[in-house]
Amino acid sequence: MKQFAGKILEAFPDKLYTVEEIIAQGEKVIVRMVVKGTHRGLFFGNPPTGNSINVTLYRQYRVVDGKIAEHRGWIDMITMWHQIKAN
Repeated sequence: MKQFAGKILEAFPDKLYTVEEIIAQGEKVIVRMVVKGTHRGLFFGNPPTGNSINVTLYRQYRVVDGKIAEHRGWIDMITMWHQIKAN
């Protein structure tokens, strides 16, 4: 996860996350966000295109005693690749 986050920061230095929805039930918290940015750095071997991204991602947390005990994340990579490659 740290490696992926580092690659995102390198490739999209102006990235901005916006939380759109938070749902909590018991120990489980789901967060829906959008990340926007400009492709300005190498991203998994793809040179910068200057294209903008606007992609939905989800985070799932399990919170125990006020601390994150478990984390999972999903991002819409298909949409991101289409936006990066678009001319």
